[in-house]
Amino acid sequence: MLVAAAVVGLGAGYALKAQCLAPRVWNGFEFRHSCYTDIIPLYAGRGLNTRRFPYIDSTVETRATRTDVEYPVGTGLYMGDVALTTSTSNSFFNANAVGLAVMGIVATVALAALASDPRRVLLFALGPAVVLYAFHNWHLLAVGLTTLALYAYARRSDRWAGFLLGLGAATKLFPAFIFPALLLGIWKRSRRSTWGFAAMFVIGVGILNGPVMLANFQGWKYPWDFQSARTANFETSWFMLYRHLAPEHQKWFFDAGFVNLLSGALFVAGAGVLLALEAVRARVRPYALGFALLLWFLVTAKVFSPQYALWVLPFFPLLRLPWWSYVAFVVTDAAVWFAVSGYFLGGDASWRLLILEITVWARYAVLLGLIVMSRWADELVTDHGLDAQATPVPLPA
Repeated sequence: MLVAAAVVGLGAGYALKAQCLAPRVWNGFEFRHSCYTDIIPLYAGRGLNTRRFPYIDSTVETRATRTDVEYPVGTGLYMGDVALTTSTSNSFFNANAVGLAVMGIVATVALAALASDPRRVLLFALGPAVVLYAFHNWHLLAVGLTTLALYAYARRSDRWAGFLLGLGAATKLFPAFIFPALLLGIWKRSRRSTWGFAAMFVIGVGILNGPVMLANFQGWKYPWDFQSARTANFETSWFMLYRHLAPEHQKWFFDAGFVNLLSGALFVAGAGVLLALEAVRARVRPYALGFALLLWFLVTAKVFSPQYALWVLPFFPLLRLPWWSYVAFVVTDAAVWFAVSGYFLGGDASWRLLILEITVWARYAVLLGLIVMSRWADELVTDHGLDAQATPVPLPA
């Protein structure tokens, strides 16, 4: 049933984005019908249609013109390999959609095996964020790997958990924010296992990044240069603060270096508090902590792309949270997306921007509320016959 539900959710997501396939002309249609996707414009925009392989074929010129892939290596390698098998933007989108759908189903199956009440997995499989963003970008690749890592952790396969989480972090950065939560949980239940978990995480990150670094270091480094120089996007508090500051102060919130430093410091400080509060508990809750860490990053980050909602959606089936908190999250998140789409349509920008700002602050309020609720949320995770933090029972000789 859950796989069928995932197919329905992903099918609805594909149908939504497929409206934008050629010969459709993107003249505002993509925002009026919510079918915008990064996959279609980046096919030509990043030279994938010319068989220019991400990172490897990077040059001074492509970096200067920002026509290199700006994503972590795992995503870029996937994009490049898919592009080698396709010849049009439509076929590129469809081929990518197949892989993303597979990872969406993988995530659903892993959550079904992990959640103590599998019916709650419908919150993910049929979640509005899956419909809106499954094929918006490539984040489902890392979501699938992350949910597998969470399942491996529950089965006490700590090395596999580290390796899968490392692969996810090499594909999209957000799984790295869950690493401290699982590390704390492993340290609590078996300190010797922490080294294996950490080592395999490093191997998972390195197995994708290492060869690319050796082949073309500047090409590999480009995504980090791109993201560090990126200014705050419309869906963030940073942009809204910039909008209301006096001209003599606006420059600070438009300066990428200043925002990087301040947002990074806020995230590290808040993450440290969350880790410390969880560490003093008699029984730590790594899923609740990982959820809170991701939410706090979203609160502090200078970039909040629509598909980031997919990061936290898998945690709702695993935590006992009020039903209305899930509704508040998906409603405010969707409201921001529709408000952004409306803003991009043009016209009288003042009232469109006002609506966007209202939805942005409403979503921040929900995110902060979820962080508070996560401090008391029970984990609804099956332990597969294992006490997650008990001392391992030795096998008979």
